[in-house]
Amino acid sequence: MKKDDELAPSFWQMVGSTMLSFLGVSKQSRRERDFKYGNPKVFIVTGFIMAFLFIMIVVGIVQLVLPS
Repeated sequence: MKKDDELAPSFWQMVGSTMLSFLGVSKQSRRERDFKYGNPKVFIVTGFIMAFLFIMIVVGIVQLVLPS
């Protein structure tokens, strides 16, 4: 019987892994599982969405801080 870390990750586990990677936090076993069984398209799309949201948050904060 396989351990949970050796099973293919679900969609939400892949999204969660991408979000944790933005913070620089990940377990070695989780990263190995993602590279071995994960769908690269989900990681790429989630990465682009996270990058876009990060940029929009930074732009929004700058707009609030700078005088009009």
